[in-house]
Amino acid sequence: MSKTLIEQIEEAVTKEDFEPIAEQLNVEINKRQGVETIRAELLEAAETLAEQGVTSSEELSPDAGDYDLENVPAPEKPKYKGRKLKHIKNGRIFPWTAALAKNRYMQEV
Repeated sequence: MSKTLIEQIEEAVTKEDFEPIAEQLNVEINKRQGVETIRAELLEAAETLAEQGVTSSEELSPDAGDYDLENVPAPEKPKYKGRKLKHIKNGRIFPWTAALAKNRYMQEV
C-alpha cells in the first residue's frame, strides 16, 4: 500500500525530496525558503485535498490543477490591411507613410 501525501511530506528530508510532491500538488516551491516552510506549505495543500477526499498520490489525476497554458494557442494578431510599401533591395514590407513613399528604393505593393 502506498503512503499518503501527508506521510510523504513528513518523511521528506531535503528540498529535492519536496519537488515531486510539489509537482503532484501543483504547488510552486521557492528553494530560498527553509525546509520547514516548504513542508508547511505542502502540508497545507495536502490537507486541503484530504478534506476533498484525496489522500494518496494515485488519486490525483495528472491534469488536475490549474489551466494548462502550454496547450493554448496564442491569439492571432490582425494583419495590416492598409497601403503597403516594399523595399526593392531586401524585400521587406512596411506600412505606407508619406516619408517612406518619397524614397526611390520603396515601391507600393
